[in-house]
Amino acid sequence: MSHLRNVTCRVCKGSSLTRILSLGEHPPVDNFTDAEHLKDEKRYPLDVYFCGTCNLVQLLDVVAEDELFHGEYAYFSSASKPLVDHFRSYADDLKSEHVAPGDLIVDIGSNDGILLQNFVGTHRVLGIEPSANVAEAARAKGIETESGFFTIEMAKRIIEMHGKAKVISANNVFAHIDDLDEIVQGVKDLLTDDGVFVSESHYLLDLVEHGEFDTVYHEHLCYYSVKPLQHLFGRFGMEVFNVVRMPTHGGSIRVFARKASGLPIENSVHELFALEEKAGLHSLARFADFQKDAEAIKEKLVSLVRQIRREKKKVVAYGAPAKGNTLLNFCGFTQDDIEYVTDTTPYKIGLLTPGSHIPVVSPDILKTETPEYVLLLAWNYRDFILEKEKELRARGAKFIIPIPSVEIV
Repeated sequence: MSHLRNVTCRVCKGSSLTRILSLGEHPPVDNFTDAEHLKDEKRYPLDVYFCGTCNLVQLLDVVAEDELFHGEYAYFSSASKPLVDHFRSYADDLKSEHVAPGDLIVDIGSNDGILLQNFVGTHRVLGIEPSANVAEAARAKGIETESGFFTIEMAKRIIEMHGKAKVISANNVFAHIDDLDEIVQGVKDLLTDDGVFVSESHYLLDLVEHGEFDTVYHEHLCYYSVKPLQHLFGRFGMEVFNVVRMPTHGGSIRVFARKASGLPIENSVHELFALEEKAGLHSLARFADFQKDAEAIKEKLVSLVRQIRREKKKVVAYGAPAKGNTLLNFCGFTQDDIEYVTDTTPYKIGLLTPGSHIPVVSPDILKTETPEYVLLLAWNYRDFILEKEKELRARGAKFIIPIPSVEIV
């Protein structure tokens, strides 16, 4: 079965669920395709719901994991220099606060080893990665990597082979999990009594305040805030003891949890909870304009791009991140609107974007060609990219920034 729809909240199991955003039917964002496989492309509803009980914002439509994270997964974290830098400093923070040389660190959804590579040689590391090609890239860096999805069973096996873990991390993956009970129980079993579970996910407050509706896609089942996370960990005798807001991916939250300890909870948790309360994240009313705001950006962007095309000018797109495919499909763009998309990921080059079927090409094309307009799909790296493409801009290319509001730079 490739798709099912939940009828209860995945954190509190309540059934008080209200739809707050509908983006239509989309193919999975990382399933790049080619001309001969277009007929096999499947689309699923992309709808977001609010839980009236614990206030988790979530998708109820769940696409089968093997369709989202199949053998050849398109996303290699290390292809992004800002992310490599981010994870290096993340590792430094963990070393100074939570982990000592020789301790075991387990990274769930370890991708190509972007975090763990910073601990090789000083700590014991184990990656867990379901996508075969990405796991292979991590092993090539000397990072022991288990292929598969993290479960209670796998936690038992790891304890038998390696002992318990001082730090378990799950970055940009904790929000991808449908069965949160399985993973939290597995984490609790695998952690030492003084161990720490740390996760990074998109942060709901940033998503709502900056209109980042394009960060909604089938892999992202949950859009976290502090309150539902406290509820989730509390059910397992664990507690959130520290939270840090991060700029990555348009705004993320790094959450530290441990077995309930009686130790003081850091002020950051109370402060962020209060900020969410003030921003209205704990009430359905806050999301009343969510749909309208997304439609307004779509309308403005579509009319801008089609006006440019009517003037016989060229529009291309920059970066083919997952969020970009949500945006392209929600806007209904095709190759008639956007001639090609550039991306540095070798796997994507030569394929077509899912749903919109726009060819993906190497960014080298922009060394010899100057399109009049470039739609920046990877808008979360706006400053980095605008600086990097100074020469292209000097030749006359203008960048269209879609989020948080449509502007031309």
